[in-house]
Amino acid sequence: MVRPRRALEAPPPSPLMRRVVILCTVPLLVLAAAGAGLFVWNSQQQQAGPAEPGAVPSTSSTPSTDGAPSGDASELTGEQQAAKAISSCRREVALAESVLGAAGDGTGHWREHVQAQTDLTLGRNTDAQTKAIFKRSKLAGPSDVAKYQTAKAGYKAESGACKAVKGADEEQTDHLAVCRARLDKVTSALTNADLVMKDWSNHLADMRKSAGGEVHDAQAVWLDTWRKAPPNLEKYAAAMDTLAKTKSCPR
Repeated sequence: MVRPRRALEAPPPSPLMRRVVILCTVPLLVLAAAGAGLFVWNSQQQQAGPAEPGAVPSTSSTPSTDGAPSGDASELTGEQQAAKAISSCRREVALAESVLGAAGDGTGHWREHVQAQTDLTLGRNTDAQTKAIFKRSKLAGPSDVAKYQTAKAGYKAESGACKAVKGADEEQTDHLAVCRARLDKVTSALTNADLVMKDWSNHLADMRKSAGGEVHDAQAVWLDTWRKAPPNLEKYAAAMDTLAKTKSCPR
């Protein structure tokens, strides 16, 4: 049995560094996990509930259009058009952030699920501790996926939202630029959140198929899923970290 050259120490308290542990350790430990028989797939099968179709809290509430001029765009001054665009931009950002928030529980539970296998392989968790984590996260899975899919289905990105408006004054131009930057980062985070939620949803589906005897080698399927999970989790984490450093739309 080939043993990894070094094992990481217990994860530091930083959530970001804990996510990095997943990325760094999983590829080195796949063979060790398979050889040592540490996989606890059967416990997952017993704990899995039926998968249902399908937080990061939103930093913006759906804005009111109060103060935004109404009327045909051709009849509005440049500043009035800018005020209307800013109101629409704020609304677009808030809607996008609400979908991102709906993915928060699911991405967190999936990360916890993957980390549990990593910690078991490293000897940080006992079998009993790992089974408890698997049970807790898996039971929440169907609700995670359903909530995210519902939010996603109700959102359609508005093309050209937050674009610059000719005739806007300096302050309005700055406000639109800040909101546009915020929307770009939210959109990036949403793209990565969607990949993570697909991984979580697919794993729940695998559990359902396994319970029905449709999976030939359940252990191999899980180990492959575990090995492939970190990249999407890390991209999502990085996008969320960047978003956290991005200014919110001015009020």
